[in-house]
Parts: sequence; structure tokens; C-alpha cells
Amino acid sequence: MIEIEEANKIYNTPGKDYLEGIKLVTFDMDGVLLKNRNSWDVIINRAMRKHSNEGKMVYTFDYLHRNGVPDHLYANLTQTKIRTYINLNDMTSNVMRTLEYLRHRKIKTAIVSAGSHIFAEYIAELMGMDYYIGNEVDTTAHKFIKNVDPAKKDLNVANIQSILGVSPEETLSVGDSFMDLSMKRKSRYFVAFNTASYRTLEYSDFTVESTNLYDIISRLTGH
Repeated sequence: MIEIEEANKIYNTPGKDYLEGIKLVTFDMDGVLLKNRNSWDVIINRAMRKHSNEGKMVYTFDYLHRNGVPDHLYANLTQTKIRTYINLNDMTSNVMRTLEYLRHRKIKTAIVSAGSHIFAEYIAELMGMDYYIGNEVDTTAHKFIKNVDPAKKDLNVANIQSILGVSPEETLSVGDSFMDLSMKRKSRYFVAFNTASYRTLEYSDFTVESTNLYDIISRLTGH
């Protein structure tokens, strides 16, 4: 159970820059940096050579961690294969512009995702981000590895803060699901981006109802 205090909604004040004093922004990946909200479902369906999920089950990481997949599929889940499953058309609008703005402000950026570590690595390297962590598959042992518990993302955020020398008061987190709110425990602010969850809206500090990532910058700075 995620225990998070209800946020006092923060409304933009003319001239107020809420990124002032922020040194780290942590992003969820699925549904934030990527339009698709479930990278593991994409990967498993590609591994099965299926391109449509209509009428099919949805493969969440929790399901995969508990149950695995048929043994023959692990040959299609190597790092090399998973990298070929990345679709750059699935990138959210203006990711690069958003990250360039943060880099200009000397604000570090990181990905904390229960989605694919390989996807997170690719995006972080492509976009010049400072850190990334996601969940993995061990094709030798035929099991899925949980590096990120969706309900305990604050532990990952705390580890990143320790590595980068940043405090919770200097951290802002961005997510789209209720589970992402676990990052709020180690963040000064939490931004709900393009969420379909009423509870996420209720407990976030800022809401951005948009599919354009740069609207987060506009919301926080008035630019």
C-alpha cells in the first residue's frame, strides 16, 4: 500500500519558477517519455511476433516476474533483440527539447521505470540523460529481474540522489500512474503528466494534462 500525503495543489504564480533550486528531475518512462504505458507488453508481443494486442492478455512486469514466459521465448528476449523492439515513433512529443532545457539549467535527469531497462538505457543514451534504471530479463536463468518495484520507486530515487549528490528537496519527479507517486516520498515536487488516474491527480503537486512533454516546463516556469 502506498502511503502518500494528499498534496496541497500548487498553482502557478506569475513570475514564479518552480525549477529554482531543483538539481534533479526523475522521469517514469512508460506513459511519460514513451506514449505506450507498458513497454513489457510491447516486448513480449514482439518476441511472440505479434503486432496487435486486440483481444489478447496484457503482459505486465509483475505477471512476468511471477510467471515468466515459455522457455522458447527467452531466445527472443536478449539485450540485442529487445533493442530492436524500440520504436522511436513511440517517443513522447518534445522529449529532447525538454531535456535540453533542463540540461541548460544544469539540472540532471534520470529514468526510474518498472519498464524495460534496455529501453531506458537506449533513451538515456540517446537523450544524454544522467542515470537510468529499469527491470530486466535474465535469458540464461530464464527469469525476470526486479530492479524497480513500482510501489517503492523512492528507494531508486534515493539511490540516484546518493550517486549524484542531490537531496530530496532538490528533486522533482514526473509520472503518469498512481504507483509513480512513490517517487514523491523523496521529491520536493511530483508532476502528474498525461495521467488517466484520478488518484494520481489528487496527490500530485502539479498536473499537466497534455501529450507534449515540454508543457511540464511551461507549467513549472510559465515559459
